This record gives sequence, C-alpha cells and structure tokens, in this order.
Amino acid sequence: MRLLFLSAFALAVAFTGSSCRDSDFSLGDSFGIRLKLDRRILSNGVTIIMVEDHTVPVISFQSWFKVGSVDERPGLTGVSHLFEHLMFKGTEKYGPTQFFQQLEAKGAEVNAFTTRDYTVYHETFTPDLLPKVIEMEADRLGNLKLTPELLETERQVVLEERRLRTDNSPEGKMDEALWDLAFEVHPYRWPVIGYPEDISEIQLPEVQAYFKQYYHPEKLTLVVVGDFNQDETFAWIRSAYGGIQRFAEGTRSVRRVVAREPEQHEERRLTLYDHVASQRFQRGYKITSASDQDTHAVDVLSNILFEGMGSRAHQRLVEEKQWVAGISGSSYTPAFPGLLIVDAQMKGDLKADLAEAELDRVIVEIQEKGVTREEVDRAVRQLTMDLIDSVRSPHGMGQLIGTVQLLLGDASKFSQDVAKYFKVTAADVQRVANRYLHPNNRSVVVLLPQTFKLLPQNNQGNPPRKKTKNKRRT
Repeated sequence: MRLLFLSAFALAVAFTGSSCRDSDFSLGDSFGIRLKLDRRILSNGVTIIMVEDHTVPVISFQSWFKVGSVDERPGLTGVSHLFEHLMFKGTEKYGPTQFFQQLEAKGAEVNAFTTRDYTVYHETFTPDLLPKVIEMEADRLGNLKLTPELLETERQVVLEERRLRTDNSPEGKMDEALWDLAFEVHPYRWPVIGYPEDISEIQLPEVQAYFKQYYHPEKLTLVVVGDFNQDETFAWIRSAYGGIQRFAEGTRSVRRVVAREPEQHEERRLTLYDHVASQRFQRGYKITSASDQDTHAVDVLSNILFEGMGSRAHQRLVEEKQWVAGISGSSYTPAFPGLLIVDAQMKGDLKADLAEAELDRVIVEIQEKGVTREEVDRAVRQLTMDLIDSVRSPHGMGQLIGTVQLLLGDASKFSQDVAKYFKVTAADVQRVANRYLHPNNRSVVVLLPQTFKLLPQNNQGNPPRKKTKNKRRT
C-alpha cells in the first residue's frame, strides 16, 4: 500500500486565517465521522492546521518540517536524520533532557522521524500539557543550542543506529542496495540515515547552515488534533511562534529543486551475500508520485497482487507452489516518483530465480487477462478501511493531515483524493500493470547465503555498480 493513505470518511473543512479561503465539502456520511479542519497562517509563514475533537481527553501536537534526505547532497547524506537527533539536545532555557523530563515524566509520548521528503516531531499528551508543549517546541525552533560536543555525541548514536538497522541487518542492506540500484541521479538513491563516511565527517558549520536553511517558519506546518479549544490554542501558538523570524539572517526561501531521474530502459540486477539460511530477493518497479493520476490504480494493483493471504502472489507462490516462506509488496509514492517494492524469502535451499519466474507469470496474467471487478472492489475496501482504523486516534489523524499537507500542498485535498479510489476500474489496473510492471522498469537485488561466494559465479548476477559520489564541499 502507498505511503500516502488518504481518508475515506466524511469531512467538512473550513479554512480561516491569512491567505486562506473558506470552503466546505464532504465525501458523504458512509463512515459516520465528520470533523472540522481549521487552517491558519501566521505572518511569519507558520501554517497551523487544527482539528478540535473532544471524543477522548488526548491531544496530538505535530511539527512537520518540509525537509528530508531529498534535500541533501553527496557528501552530506544523513544530515536530516542527524539533525532530528540534535533537535532534542535542548536550548539555554530547556536542557538536553528536558523534553523527556518535562513531558514524558507526566505521561506524554515524545518522538520524531525523518523521511525522504519531510521531518516530523510529535507529542501525544493530556490537555493540561498543551501550553508547555507549545512553549518548548517554539523555544527549540528559535533557540536551539548546537555545540561540537553535542554533535559528536549524536553522531555516535546515529552511527550505532546505522550499524544496527543496516550494516548488521541483511534486510537493511538489501533495502539500501535496492534504492541505490534503482535511482542513478535522484537523491532518493541514498538512505535516509545517510552513508557512514558522510555521517562521520559532518562538521558543526554544516549543521548550523542546515538549521538556518531549513528550520524556519515557512518550512513548518503545525498539526494539532484532539481535546482543545481552537481559538485559545491559536492564541498560544501565535504568542510562542509569532516572534520567530521568517528566515534566519543571511538566508532566504529556496524552492526545492531535485535532479530528474532519467527513464530506465533495462533491468538492473545486483547480488549480495550474507549469513542467511535461504535466498531472498527484492524488486523495485519505478512508479508514480503521490500526486500522479495513476497512483490510485497502482495502489489497487499492489493490493491485488500482494496484500493478504488472498492476494494473487501469495496464493500462487506460498499456497500453491509452496516455494516461498512469504511474499509482500507495497507501493511507495512520495513527493517524487517512487517504487513498488516486492520482497520474498525462499524456503529451504530453493533458488530465488524459481520464484522470480513464477511471479513474472502472475504479473503477465494480469497484463494480458486483467483483473475482476470483485478484486478491485475488495482492494478498495481494504485500502480505505485500513486507513480509517489508522486515524481513529488523534495521532493517526494528525499523521494523515500532515502527510497530505506536505505531499499535496493542501490538507483539504485528501477527500478529493480518496474519492479517486472508487473510480478505479479493472481496465485501469490492467493498464498500469502493463505500463509499470515490465522487466525494463525494474531493479532486482538477490540475497544469497555466504556459502555461495565459494561457488563458481555463474548466473550470480552483476557485480555491484561503483558508487559515484562527489567530493565533499565545506
């Protein structure tokens, strides 16, 4: 399923504040949920989106910054994720552990994550903590303390995180290799966590310049969902954030410009070896971005092929052939064209190319014969109901709103977007299967047991392509 899930329930939207116009719409009352979304913009550019909902005495406060690994450059990969860590190191007013002492000690959940397209800081808490959360979030945006000692401490934490999740993880190695293989010039090719040689060499002036360039009001969207009063909360936010300069001194707003990935004309293939008991493979098919008109049909196709025990790939490779221990697939459609990623693990000593060939036959069947209307309807129901389950909490609702705002530019578009799922036809699914799921549009990483390195290198795949990286510029 796609990264950008869009809500399938009725939503009335009213926009208020600077640079916004009022509008109301809904999808209907099929799911029995109706909420009001209020968006306001401060004079310095901070966007605030609020959903007041008193169902449970809980609030989710989320800070979405439009900066991720896509904004990095060779030699400075991983700085976005490293900076996520540094944002918790405190200010003169609130020291390095204060976010946790002031909030988690009182029952709040505090965390953050970095993606290819954005970075998010989020807290979930009881209503009495809202003024303190607003104060602390605004304080670290305006007064973050950065020192060589703090940088070095977090550098080591991130390097250890990378060793755990990538360097010492067969799955992590495969994932990193797949993105590097699939993309030649687009920054999606490097991992969000960055390369270890870059993380090790990032210097304080680079981190400070990054902070000035990307952590300013125009890059920030605040999403607040839950048990609060909108006008009172807006007043608190305006008081805390209103005095922060639109841009840091010596900087200005810069439009995101990303290298365009050239069209792929042939399959790319790579073989890795590790201490694993059975063979495994990953495929990445070049697909769409979140805003592309084909995205909804691609999501439905991915669901029919890979989602659940009734999916075509599971039925063929797991149930009928009994060649793989498991197979999964999901469409990742971020701000720029992404990948439909397939992951399969073989049983025993069976070879991966056996399952690959059978998977090709499953795909060709859809390309030549299509899918049924019943399969499309089932996929759409599953996609929408899974989403509704995920947004029943203030945190889940905030994640949806922030994702749509950052990827589509307007949180209100999600109701229009989800309606497109119900317009997907069987012919659409067959069309996108032919357009995107062909061999020349895919990259494949095969993972073999370490013992295969001792065997003759026949049909073992191409050697790893040399990574091209520019020299560091400081």
